[in-house]
Amino acid sequence: MMQVVALDQATGIMPAEISFQSVRAVTQEGTEDSHLVFLDGALMALLVPAETGWFLQFSLGFREQEGVIFTTLAMAENWIRDRTSSVVAL
Repeated sequence: MMQVVALDQATGIMPAEISFQSVRAVTQEGTEDSHLVFLDGALMALLVPAETGWFLQFSLGFREQEGVIFTTLAMAENWIRDRTSSVVAL
């Protein structure tokens, strides 16, 4: 599992931890290498391969969305971080 944690340089606040876990996901064509996305250890999304990168199959919680395409996992992480910067874990 890849973990990404970085101190926000502007605020000095430790942001939420975003991690990716490689999994196999069932598709119409069989199975594909995919990534579960976790936010502070809680399942948040599933990314599956697309011709141009990674497709957001689903996301959970207050930012539910689907159908977004990212060219890299780093871009997906940045998108998630932008949408969770105001979240406070309880």
